[in-house]
Amino acid sequence: MPDIADVYTPNPFTVPRSAVVGPLRDRMLADDIHAVPVVDDDGRPVGIVTSSDLVEEWAPSMGVATVMSADLVTVARHTSAADAARRMLDAHIHHLVVVDDDGRVAGILSSFDLLKHLAGRVEQLSHRLATGALKAQPGDHLVVRPQQLGGHERRGIIVESRGEGGTSPFIVRWLDDDRAAEVLVFPGSDAHVE
Repeated sequence: MPDIADVYTPNPFTVPRSAVVGPLRDRMLADDIHAVPVVDDDGRPVGIVTSSDLVEEWAPSMGVATVMSADLVTVARHTSAADAARRMLDAHIHHLVVVDDDGRVAGILSSFDLLKHLAGRVEQLSHRLATGALKAQPGDHLVVRPQQLGGHERRGIIVESRGEGGTSPFIVRWLDDDRAAEVLVFPGSDAHVE
């Protein structure tokens, strides 16, 4: 499954730890924002305020540090969508703060972002099944996810398409093969192209 780089919302609205609830609540309501990372002076996340945190009628002058969730779950920009979804499920949360290599806020990922992504993937797979042919071009990734129990995912870069109109079979260089050998592959129903 692709990573979250194209799924999360980049450069989200953030507030410093010294912010107060009133203006934050107003901004969240006005802009339909459901989660706001709270950052330190270096832009690193120290908490998150969600719309659920603001359901209670807090005094407008109360500091966000009082109402924020400090048990923050963060992910790197190139986390897989599947791993991000698993982190949300395990933590029982709907938002992840995405951090860059320096640990600063790069974006925010919601469960709705993942659902939209999943819906798009389902549509792609449905279209592929309806047309009956797997199509790709050189540089695309072929992902094989065996259906049998214990099978492991295998990824490769498509070097060439040998079928008509970009269909299989493909010449593939497997990413887990140190020999960098190119092989002819006839992908089955357990394969897709990214």
